[in-house]
Amino acid sequence: MEILQHFMDYFNDYRGLPRSIYFIFLSRIINSVGAFVGPLITLLLTDKIGLSTAEAGVFVTMSTAVFVPASMIGGYLSDRFNRKNTLCLLTLFQALSYLACGFLQMSMTIPYLLLAASFFSSAAQPSSGAMAADLSVKSNRQGAFSLLYLGTNIGFAVGPLIAGFLYKSYLPLLFIGDAVTTIVSVIVIFLNVPETRPEYDIEEEVKSEDLERAEEGSSLQALFRRPQILVFGIISMFLSFSYSQVHFSLPLYANELFGANDGARVFGMLMSTNGAVVVLMTIFIIGKTKMFEASTNVAMSAVFWAVGLGMLYYVSSLGMMVLSTVLWTIGEILNVTNVGVYIANNSPKSHRARFNSLYWIISGTGQAMGPTIMGKYLLNNPIKNVWALTFFIALICSAAMFFFSINEKSRMGNSVEKQ
Repeated sequence: MEILQHFMDYFNDYRGLPRSIYFIFLSRIINSVGAFVGPLITLLLTDKIGLSTAEAGVFVTMSTAVFVPASMIGGYLSDRFNRKNTLCLLTLFQALSYLACGFLQMSMTIPYLLLAASFFSSAAQPSSGAMAADLSVKSNRQGAFSLLYLGTNIGFAVGPLIAGFLYKSYLPLLFIGDAVTTIVSVIVIFLNVPETRPEYDIEEEVKSEDLERAEEGSSLQALFRRPQILVFGIISMFLSFSYSQVHFSLPLYANELFGANDGARVFGMLMSTNGAVVVLMTIFIIGKTKMFEASTNVAMSAVFWAVGLGMLYYVSSLGMMVLSTVLWTIGEILNVTNVGVYIANNSPKSHRARFNSLYWIISGTGQAMGPTIMGKYLLNNPIKNVWALTFFIALICSAAMFFFSINEKSRMGNSVEKQ
């Protein structure tokens, strides 16, 4: 009985959250079950469209780079007008882009529609993060963010297996299925989640010492008043560069080891392993690490990425690739569940969506450059060398983030003493 009670205690962070958080959780499950296209974009471009790895790297980089203008637009619309309507409308446009792909022959039109889908998805992301922050407070924010992350990955535990099957046998349904589940997820949000954009009195807010207080001025002015987010983002940029190889180099590596058709199946299996580990371990990892600062947990995530991805340099068997996936997934859990918390805790409520977009623009630069740089690197180097480079980059990022976390504790301690 005591063991059962101890087990149930891990779920305490998910009890008593706002009703809307649970509906967003449901929406993310539905959306991620049908997220068929994203994980296979590299294989679609090389195997089905016929692009070289360098050309595919450029397109993947472009699909990531559109995040910059898209998120700035989406963040502004969300802070200025309506978070829910911005999220729903932009996500609907993403679904329509995928739907069009399902009725076209494989040609160069497909990559451009995928770029459009990436634009609308990126524009919607600041609204999603801001709504989660609006609906939570510091005391329950890690529980709320980890629940939403868990919802995404409950779907990912199943989605890639379906995607691998559709990719091989029913390619049009890969796009149509993604579009339909995305539309259903939008309907869940539209019908069940109210608008969350907070109301405030700016004259009262500027007197507060709370880091979430509303700010006057532009996003950049507000950001420079919080330089810690800028430093956090720059370290995250290099960390994102290393993690980008999961979706660019890993499917190519699987292809090299197991062949084109089996490579897609193996990569789908690894992505399902990733989703299963998230579903099974997130609750326990959050329970064991919630006493640490968010930045400390991000530093630990980089260690797991360094080991999990770096070991692929020596790996050629499926079993060891699964072990690698378990390790870098633990790093992913620590990273994703703490990055959002850190940004939310340090962002003004008046600029939440725009701060979300600015942070992801900074850190996402690494995600955008990863495929292009590594795509060109692979023209003259064996793919296994990618994992050695990834190991060293992630390890350096871990050390930098640990020093940042120590400095943050000192800064917060000095702030408390002054008060």
